[in-house]
Amino acid sequence: MINFLFYSFIKIRQKALIKYVSLLFTFFLSSQLIYAQGFNSSNGRNHPELKWQVAETEHFKIMFPERLRGIEDKAASIAEETYDVLSKNLEVTFDFKIRIYLSDEDEINNGFAVPFNNAYTDIWVNLNDYSEIWTGQEKWLRKVVAHELAHIFHFEAVKSPMGLFQYAIANPLPSFWTEGLAQYETEEWDSQRGDRWLRKAIFDDNLNYASGQSMEDGRLRYALGNAQLRYFAEQYGDSTLADLLAHRDKLWGLFRYHDFGTAFEETIEGGYSKFYDNWRKHKNVYYNTLAGQMERTDSLNADELRFPGQFYYDASISPNDSVAAVLSLTSMSRPVKRLHLITLDSTKTTNLIGEGAINSDLSWSNETQLLYSRLVRGKNSSLMNDVFLYNLKDEREKQITFNRRAKFPVAGQSDTQIAYIVNEDGTGNLFTMNLETEQETRVTNYSGDIQVLWPLWVESQQSWLIHKFSENGDRNLVLISDNTGEETVIDSGDLDNRKALLSPDGTKIAYISLRDEVPNVFIYDFESRVESRFTNLFTGGDVFGWLAGDDSTNTEHIIVGASESRNRDQLYMVPADRKVYKPTVQLPETYTTWKTHTPPSVIASKVEPNPDLITDRYRYKSLKNLTHVASFGFPYYADSEDWGFFATTNWTEPLGKHSITAGGWISIPDLKNESYGGFGYVNNQLYPTIAFSLYKLPENGQFYGDEFLLEEYVGGDISATWPLDMFSAPYQSSQFSTKLRYYSTKPYGVSRFTGNTNVATPQSADVSDLQISWQITKQRPWKDNLLHPLDGTGLRVSVLRTEKVAGSEVSSFETDIHAYAILPSIGMHRLFIEGRYQQQWGNQLPQNYIGFSKYDNIDIDIPGNVPFQFFGSINRVRGYKEFVAGNRVVFGSLEYRMPFIPSLETELLGLISFGGVAFSLISDVGMIWEARSATGETGSIVRWGSGVEFKNQLSFFGLPLTHAVGFAQPTEKLFTETAGDLYYRVKTTIPF
Repeated sequence: MINFLFYSFIKIRQKALIKYVSLLFTFFLSSQLIYAQGFNSSNGRNHPELKWQVAETEHFKIMFPERLRGIEDKAASIAEETYDVLSKNLEVTFDFKIRIYLSDEDEINNGFAVPFNNAYTDIWVNLNDYSEIWTGQEKWLRKVVAHELAHIFHFEAVKSPMGLFQYAIANPLPSFWTEGLAQYETEEWDSQRGDRWLRKAIFDDNLNYASGQSMEDGRLRYALGNAQLRYFAEQYGDSTLADLLAHRDKLWGLFRYHDFGTAFEETIEGGYSKFYDNWRKHKNVYYNTLAGQMERTDSLNADELRFPGQFYYDASISPNDSVAAVLSLTSMSRPVKRLHLITLDSTKTTNLIGEGAINSDLSWSNETQLLYSRLVRGKNSSLMNDVFLYNLKDEREKQITFNRRAKFPVAGQSDTQIAYIVNEDGTGNLFTMNLETEQETRVTNYSGDIQVLWPLWVESQQSWLIHKFSENGDRNLVLISDNTGEETVIDSGDLDNRKALLSPDGTKIAYISLRDEVPNVFIYDFESRVESRFTNLFTGGDVFGWLAGDDSTNTEHIIVGASESRNRDQLYMVPADRKVYKPTVQLPETYTTWKTHTPPSVIASKVEPNPDLITDRYRYKSLKNLTHVASFGFPYYADSEDWGFFATTNWTEPLGKHSITAGGWISIPDLKNESYGGFGYVNNQLYPTIAFSLYKLPENGQFYGDEFLLEEYVGGDISATWPLDMFSAPYQSSQFSTKLRYYSTKPYGVSRFTGNTNVATPQSADVSDLQISWQITKQRPWKDNLLHPLDGTGLRVSVLRTEKVAGSEVSSFETDIHAYAILPSIGMHRLFIEGRYQQQWGNQLPQNYIGFSKYDNIDIDIPGNVPFQFFGSINRVRGYKEFVAGNRVVFGSLEYRMPFIPSLETELLGLISFGGVAFSLISDVGMIWEARSATGETGSIVRWGSGVEFKNQLSFFGLPLTHAVGFAQPTEKLFTETAGDLYYRVKTTIPF
């Protein structure tokens, strides 16, 4: 089979094939470069309702929606302050104005910077719950703008004239160092961004932030880089850091570039390896000395509670202590967030009630109603949080709030009332709702930069308790009187007490505090107004519930989450009357100063808005902000009659409104016939994504008859794709699309197909067609989805109309209904089922047939919006090597799939790697009406083949593929001496 493929490829026009393959890899590379560079790459939606504005300062262009007017004054002050500080510390300046994009279209606590030649940053703003993720006094805008600008300064410090191709020969920006530098230059060392993650990793002797085994890997990457930058600056000085970033190597003595490893070798004696050893020893002394003076988890003397999942996001115990709600991550291999209900009796009955983007704010309104919030699609398809209620009696989930940006739901003052926090343009406020009337009532009326988290009704105080993050940066637990609205702060100082829950009798609260640089549990007594420590754990502990005493012991228990391993969370049922170990911690000063080391210049924690910094204001024009991503070219030589130059260029706009990809071959000897090229433009200014393309390219590669057919397509198309919110669900998406196309096709090597009268000769023609499609797919994340997916469903319905208009020579109509499902079986075994129905009317071109192919067509998944049609999609019945065409086709496939080898762990030249292997029992069946086979058989033709197949995951020059080797026979001739079908195929494990 492999020999045949090689021979077939050689027989077709060799020059076209070379250009076809190079085109494929060019557009794969291009899709990686320009995809995921705007807000819409994270939320999957366009927002034409936003009217973008620009405010310019001396060093920045700040872009923001009109509805956020006023935020530019705040951002300008922070940005210019950051510029002054970082330009001094890193000895870097810019010859262009840095672009900052601010948007509140989603509740996403993030921002990102893009290392293009003219770098920019996109940042989500007006958030409330970011204060849950971080600690310290800095507000979101101050923290995230400074952080992302530090990345851009880092990009500029190591920038090369080679542009992004520097990354192909060097490692200028190792991720841990990049994140560490941004934190060191713009933030203080604290718990949430450093200490709690690093100390556990040191104690666990597991500093591999790329292990793929821990949910804390991402957090550790930041912490490790943060700690290393502080230690580096303390040991060698900040000027040495600037020298390291300024170091350059030369490629061929011409092109200057920066490589992290080489720069370290030539800047610091012993290079990074010696530095890392010294840093690790230093941190081992510090953290192990600290560990010896604090509690270990075994000191809790408590029973461990085992619930589903490897990592626990949240847990909550029902008011009658009978049921635990647990939100957990199944595993790092299967990173599905799932919500379970588990009975706390001897049966430990477990019920899965939800999955997906559920937040860590579980709470009970009564014994049968569980409250939580989800990130869902809201107004204008924005991603926002809303409150949900799960009723245990009828086992149904109900959405309670709509478009409210609401989180942290809790029980109210009666069975019919709940409360929650609403994010009002970045300000947190407390609201209540009557579940019977759905009437919402405001409790607080804060304005400005105030965030509120974790409300709790305290009956004994007739007050609401909240965690309040005030405008001046104070974090406190605050009681709000229900009668007077008067506020009482129950803690003071820089403690960051948070996430309180009530004792069974309602007179105390348990909460966590970050005062130890890890969370530990404390208890506050409302009657005595005295706080007491409950845990003093070195790696920290969280609090999830407070159980009343049972009849036998009458001992209350507090549910504490604590673990000394990065690879698994643990929950303990700790007696509420335990005695805590509280020594005075003493540490050698030599090993602590790195934590407080700061750069020479420091960005102020709070920067006041200054509108005078803005020099110009005007409406944003997206096309003027089209940004060059990468361009490259090289000479090529096919033969003496075809040689020249190949080039490609890629451009994108930071909001994702425009993207351009173009490339082609200029043949010097034969400019007209041997030059090829394509141009693709994607427009996201409207709700649907509109794509235009023009091309003269070899496309539609497929097996036709006994040969591999390529066609020269000259033409263009326009398509529109609408994402559909009505079908949105966890791990599920749906879209509707249309595509209008006009092109001329000319098959290569037509003479190869004239020898068999039963196979119609491919034809040249002008074609005008319109395709309309709808599809819905669902698949949960899994590390081996490319090779052995554990679940998945899909349905695609499309119609294609070809008409004799505008010079078109073809008139036809085609329907295509395609579906698949992956069903569970024994253990990790899975049953894959696929079905497809196709029918044609009219006179379609012979090569655009429906039927069965003699050999498997190539099927790969290229991410992004690639506008060209690389491969045909005709199915094949394995067990038969025969071409069959007709006017109506039913095809079905059944595979019993089993994982076989986790990984072949084989790599060739660092460019090709072989991963896992899966084994399948296969059976394909199909029927074609009004058919004609290559052997001359006519009428209704049925094919049914069965066999075995080995799939392997392959990475080929970075392009992920799944290829397979199999053997099949006609089912009625299985295990006979009938010649079988030994085949090789490159095909995805799911059809779409």
